[in-house]
Parts: sequence; C-alpha cells; structure tokens
Amino acid sequence: MAENKKVVAALLILLLVVFSGLNVIDMVGVDAVPAAARPSTRLPVIMYHKVQRDRDSLGKYTISPAELEEDLKYIREEGYTTVTVEDLIAYVYNGVSLPEKPIMLTFDDGYFTYYNYVYPLLQKYESKAVISIIGEFVDKSSEDPNPNPYLNWSQVAELSESPYVEIQNHTYSMHKISQRKGCTILDGESYDHYRRVIVNDIGYLQLLINGKTGYTPRAFTYPFGFICRECREILREMGFLASLSSNYGVNTLTGDEDDLYELKRINRPTGINRVEFFSLLEEAN
Repeated sequence: MAENKKVVAALLILLLVVFSGLNVIDMVGVDAVPAAARPSTRLPVIMYHKVQRDRDSLGKYTISPAELEEDLKYIREEGYTTVTVEDLIAYVYNGVSLPEKPIMLTFDDGYFTYYNYVYPLLQKYESKAVISIIGEFVDKSSEDPNPNPYLNWSQVAELSESPYVEIQNHTYSMHKISQRKGCTILDGESYDHYRRVIVNDIGYLQLLINGKTGYTPRAFTYPFGFICRECREILREMGFLASLSSNYGVNTLTGDEDDLYELKRINRPTGINRVEFFSLLEEAN
C-alpha cells in the first residue's frame, strides 16, 4: 500500500513537471533581478555529518559537540553570519543583500544526534543551518520504536519550525552505492527511464517533507557528491533552485542563478582545531 502511494504521488509530480508548461521561476514566485545589479560575494559552505560524544566514533565525518561549539564560537567572533538556501535564493532572485561575511553550515543525512547536540547549540549561538534528510531513513525511524540513528518525522517537523533550521532534500532511497552510484544515471539507461526514477524518488520526498512540515525544499543535496548532467537537468525541471555538491572549495556568488547549483563545500573532520580548519576556508578558491 505504501509503495502504491509512492508511485501515485510520483506520477502526479511527473505530470506536473511535464505538462504544466510553467517556468521554474513562475512556479516558485520569485522575480529575477539582473546579476549585474549585485556585487560578488564569497560564500564558504561547511559540510558536517554526524555529531557524536563517543570519542571512538570520531573521524572524517564525525565530530564532537565540543568541536562544533568551538566552530560556532569562532564564526561569531570572526564576524561571520550564517545563511540558508532561502537567503541565497532571495539574494539571486529578489536582490536581497547578503551579510558582509556569509557562511553556510550544512548537515547531511539527518542523524538523530542533530536533535540532541546540534540544535541546542544553534539556538545558543543563534546560528542557522541546513539539514538534508534521507526520506527512507526518517520513515524507518518514525515506524520503529527501537533506538534509531536518524531523526523521525516528529523531530523533523519540530526542527522545521525553528528559525535556525532549514530542511532540504537528500533523496528518499538513493543514498547508497550499488550498481547506481547515488542518483546518477546507469550506463545504458534510457533518459526517460532515468527521469522516472529520479522523479519517483526525489519528488516523493518533496511531497513527504511538504506534508510533514508545510515547506517544500528548494535545494537538493547529491548523495556522496555523485553528479551527472542528466540529473542536473531534471532537478531544474522539478523546480530546484540550488544544489549542494561535495566538491572542495569556496563559492563566489555573482547574482547569477547558476551560482546556486552544485555549491562547493569543505568537509569538517575531527581532530583539527578551529583556527586550522577556518584557515582552510580562507585559503580555498
């Protein structure tokens, strides 16, 4: 029954995408402002994953709450202002100014520890962050009463109400490496078949998030950073105005809408003090 609902919902999205004939900008209700009207802005984006107290679990993609708090202190001390995807969209399409030193904090996968450790620190330091959730993991966490490493829908809904949290799409069930790497097209796969797969999966999570929170994500986070040309095209057709990659570097925003796709990020590992880590952001292109 649940699978049937998923297919029906995805088909509705596909019909909307194919037959609406609407321009993406019309669909989201924003008015583009000429890029030349705005100065360029440097935007570092930090990529976090899990925040965990267990020292044995710390590593390339897991840091401690203490390390995160040191980062947030440094951000405040150095005059950075945290921004979200919606802030970037307002900058590009509506000409709304960004702060003098913007920085984006992103947390991938939607681990339960976000609720326990990250959210309280965001509140404490009045910092915004983007969390990209994987739909099937949230579903399983919501259905299984046993301890689960991921957020459930009740927690996602609560977080989405906060001015410090923005929820984005990280696929429903394509966060895996098997024959298909993440959400990339397979060798020999037809474009039409691939398009149905993408709309079925990513579009279904769009509907789920909107139904649970009232917000429709406008950014997509590529699983494992795997990107293909075909996926880029389909995401734009679906109305996404931004995407997050795992490509290393710092972004330069000129006001052009293309600047918001495949935003570069710098991963935050454990074991590097805040001064060392933020010097990487200052030096990166």
